[in-house]
Amino acid sequence: MKKIIINTIRILFIAITLTSLSSCNDDYLQEIPQGFLSPENTFTDVAGFESGINDLYRVSRNIGVTSENLSGMVGTERDKSMTALYGAGTDLCWYWNKVDFFSDYTNINSFNATPQNYWIIFYTMIKGANVIITRSEAEEMTWDNESDKLLIQAQARFFRGLAYRYLVHLFGDVPIIEEEITSPKLDFTRNPKSEVFSFIIADLDFASKNLPEANNRDGKLSKAAADHLLAEIYISTGEYDKSIEAASRVINDSQYQLMTERFGTMTDKPGDVFWDLFRLGNQNNANNKEVIWAWQVEYNVPGGMVENRLQRQWGPFLEQLKAADGKAAILKDEFLGRPIGFIRPSVYMEYTIWQSDWDNDIRNSEFNMQRRFFVNNPASSDYGNVVNPAPGDTVRRHFVYVQKANHPHGHPQGYDTSGRLYSDVYAIRMAETYLLRAEAYLNKGETDKAAADINVVRSRAGATPVNAAEVDIHYILDERARELLIEEPRRLTLARLGLLDERVKMYNPVSAPTIQDFHNLWPIPQTEIDANQGAELKQNTGY
Repeated sequence: MKKIIINTIRILFIAITLTSLSSCNDDYLQEIPQGFLSPENTFTDVAGFESGINDLYRVSRNIGVTSENLSGMVGTERDKSMTALYGAGTDLCWYWNKVDFFSDYTNINSFNATPQNYWIIFYTMIKGANVIITRSEAEEMTWDNESDKLLIQAQARFFRGLAYRYLVHLFGDVPIIEEEITSPKLDFTRNPKSEVFSFIIADLDFASKNLPEANNRDGKLSKAAADHLLAEIYISTGEYDKSIEAASRVINDSQYQLMTERFGTMTDKPGDVFWDLFRLGNQNNANNKEVIWAWQVEYNVPGGMVENRLQRQWGPFLEQLKAADGKAAILKDEFLGRPIGFIRPSVYMEYTIWQSDWDNDIRNSEFNMQRRFFVNNPASSDYGNVVNPAPGDTVRRHFVYVQKANHPHGHPQGYDTSGRLYSDVYAIRMAETYLLRAEAYLNKGETDKAAADINVVRSRAGATPVNAAEVDIHYILDERARELLIEEPRRLTLARLGLLDERVKMYNPVSAPTIQDFHNLWPIPQTEIDANQGAELKQNTGY
């Protein structure tokens, strides 16, 4: 029983500490820890609550930056696990060996480490938010300014809503935990998706009303972040007018606009405005009007998350390429970094979505989608020539290098021998807000307005405008791939639309033979089911 209780608390992270189980109510028996942080000695003033909020920012970075050891998963495996959320086993790509990380769906079951890893991340965030929300209303806490309390609660409720947004789309029905739990609980049950959506909307609506309107481009939340997520959630609930209203609050805010001119830290280097968006120091740049919220990565700063791992995941394993004379073709340098090639792009990602505007769309320019590589090894007789890949090279070593995941010229150490990057990472960017509003318009049958929003994004890219008659959900998904590749959790997008199975069969020949319709949802981790001794935590169909 002790092991079960510990597992339940560890995996669901439903409390920071367990309160005394004694039935005695004498005050002198209630211990307040003094030598280490606990809810009792942390959440006693504004500074303590701000520390708790900062921890929620930290935990949230495990979604799309790099993953800490919250679940016991080995570091490199956590990096690979992230590819399953952002692309592997979807229409975009597969894991390079064609087996792991949702590339072969016959390997997916309730013991799979990836769903368990993310379950822990999301419920860790919920646990932290609930402690803050509960303690902020405690009688022992006196707030000098009501506005301070509302700001703390708004941030906590945003993160709780964000976590449930992932959970409901990836797992379906999930347990709703509304407040801090201070004693062992073994009887969780799954709430229907409709209830989870209502819970998310209540949290995000509160956040929208109480987060600051001003976006200081410092990695902190503002009203627009909550409104953006509301626009997405209202699509899932079929409330398209509310979705349009939420997105429009962002789009009509003069703080935000798509960047159309070069800006930031590397305008002296060859590139274009889309390339500039992803250069080191530009994500939270004061001149970047497109960022709504970006996860911060601070190099050599304690608690700064150290690095992001996008280069390792998305870049080809170039250092294994050979020149015609058999010598190494590519040496690690400041221009190419050290990618490892965890994923292999599909033809759809690398070529199909670009065909109609191959030469015009700047998102497909050589600055943003590098397809040619030159021998940079001076010891090779092929030095300076284009690398001609051998047949086996295209599996992992030679394919398109998406430059969102690379920082030529911009690494604080020149380049990192482990393929680490030190840039902030977009969590929400305004281009997606336009595409969400377009999706809501499409669902209302107003394809002319949907096309107009899509064309705002395409115009910045120099791409040919789309006609209203061409707009359907698959076109919007194609445009999301062109604009948001690497940024959007592609699995979540396809899962919320119920199109994962269909899109994989359309564009991913590796995963198509094994995927089934029930794979649209992840399995509930078996560890959660086994630990939940007081009630049945039902498994998703098919697992």
